[in-house]
Amino acid sequence: MTTALTESDTPAKPPARRFFPSDPSVLLLAATFVVAAAVAPFELSKLFGLPAHALFLHVPVVLVPILAGVVIALAVRPVWRVRYGLAADVFGIVTMAATILTAGAGEKLRDERLQRMKAIGRAGGPDGPGGGRPRRAGGGEGNLLERHAELGGQLRLLVIALVLLLVVLVILARYRAFTTEGFLASPALGTVVAALAVVAAVVSAIWVVRTGHLGAEMTWHGGD
Repeated sequence: MTTALTESDTPAKPPARRFFPSDPSVLLLAATFVVAAAVAPFELSKLFGLPAHALFLHVPVVLVPILAGVVIALAVRPVWRVRYGLAADVFGIVTMAATILTAGAGEKLRDERLQRMKAIGRAGGPDGPGGGRPRRAGGGEGNLLERHAELGGQLRLLVIALVLLLVVLVILARYRAFTTEGFLASPALGTVVAALAVVAAVVSAIWVVRTGHLGAEMTWHGGD
């Protein structure tokens, strides 16, 4: 004898899963803003008794070109965005934090060196060892310091933009894997973000080379 199922006996249909804000890629987007805001105010002068900038600078010099290559690879291979996107996002956030800390430490070092140059220049005044001949504070080295700091600040902004584009690219890919409906699932939107990410990656790689080259030139100039 069969018994008809009442409405209360019918298994409840599981609620539809929401993509926002539970997806890890969305949380990483929020983490990007938090990390950038948290480390931006830091301008470290010393670390373990050594100039912080000299210790930090090797990290973005290595990681930024690698990150640029990762972004370009994900841009040209959409299937990798879902498979490796979250790991790429975490790597990007680490690279961004290192770049921000390096730029901040560089600005602190610049300020300290310019103050030292000005003090040396004042020492060459009428009452100083210069015998009444004022010495120029900074000169070519001061100009190199300013230019190096300017490029470092630009690189910081470029890497932040690059990481944001990378995270958005991964979010769009994971959203399209979740559903094909809505504006975020549009292939054209993904193509535009991918193109912008490639441009940001190329420019960031060029800028890290320019900044590093000028820093090396400044070091040699200071040793003359």
